[in-house]
Amino acid sequence: MNPNKHYNYMLGTQAFSPNYQFENVRPEIEIGGRICELGSNMIKFYLKDESLLDELMKKGDFSYVFMWYRSDSHFRNGYTHESAEADYNAFYALTKKLLTDYNKSGVTFYLGHWEGDWYYLDNYNTEQQNVDNIITTGMIKWLNNRQKAIDDAKRETPHEDVYVWNYAEINRPHDALRKGFDRVVNRVLPDTNVDYVSYSAYDTMDLPASEVQETIKYIYSKLPHKENVPGPRVFIGEMGQPAANCGFDGERHCHVNMANISKYLRCEVKHILYWQMYCNEKLEDGSSRGFWLINDQNIKQPLFNHFESVLKKTKEYVSNFTELHSREPDNTEYREFLLSLPEFQFTEDTRA
Repeated sequence: MNPNKHYNYMLGTQAFSPNYQFENVRPEIEIGGRICELGSNMIKFYLKDESLLDELMKKGDFSYVFMWYRSDSHFRNGYTHESAEADYNAFYALTKKLLTDYNKSGVTFYLGHWEGDWYYLDNYNTEQQNVDNIITTGMIKWLNNRQKAIDDAKRETPHEDVYVWNYAEINRPHDALRKGFDRVVNRVLPDTNVDYVSYSAYDTMDLPASEVQETIKYIYSKLPHKENVPGPRVFIGEMGQPAANCGFDGERHCHVNMANISKYLRCEVKHILYWQMYCNEKLEDGSSRGFWLINDQNIKQPLFNHFESVLKKTKEYVSNFTELHSREPDNTEYREFLLSLPEFQFTEDTRA
């Protein structure tokens, strides 16, 4: 048995609504197999059918499972008692199932939602400065209700060596930091009790590393302290430049994305998830935009090969470190090793 099989190797990818596939199975199952080929022990997807999770867990040996669940904006007109009750019951039941079905498995499950600032703002309006108090209060209640259901189920369900956490995802914190605009990070997050924050980091991805670090620190300044939640408590839930932005030059696409990942590795983050294994977006001519590790011709891209190479090296490092020190490396030690690898040596300019 691999004593480090549940180690957090930090790097992963996701499986959301691809516009192509090559097998006659549910796309998440196919992509799960490709993630196993990559060497990653984490996956992120939309849980709309609980049987999908069970099938995925049989397909691959995943230790970190990120799931959007009941992800919508029904709180915007006020979070009603009926909505709260339905959400609570669903989250309670799912948490109980995870704790029971995967008891003693060593698996960590994260339950969360899609980019919260798009739920919070009106029609994706990034120039919007202020948000109605009804929406703000509704979102706070929505997030805290989800958290309470998970916490109650964990307290009331016997379990061992299986973990379920709640996360809120933000995607426009830089607007709050630099412009003082109302965003989830500054208007909602401080009044919640969430375990973790997922940062969908497209708003700072091409900014200097110092600006990325300041943004991550700003997120932490708005995240209330919480006992017994293993840190770091912020992770990169999405990031990635599509190949279209790099002229479909595979090497350039790889360079830009690895360079951006290196910025996040210099911050206090727990995971970094690239968007994604198969592309889900199309250009005006109907071709794929290139958010991929494997393209629509079933060809592994240079970025796939770099991920695979890094994960192989990190597994060797963790194994050797554990044997030498009789413990696994902590998050800081591991990130320092990653940043020492040639795959993460870049100049400051990482724009596509």
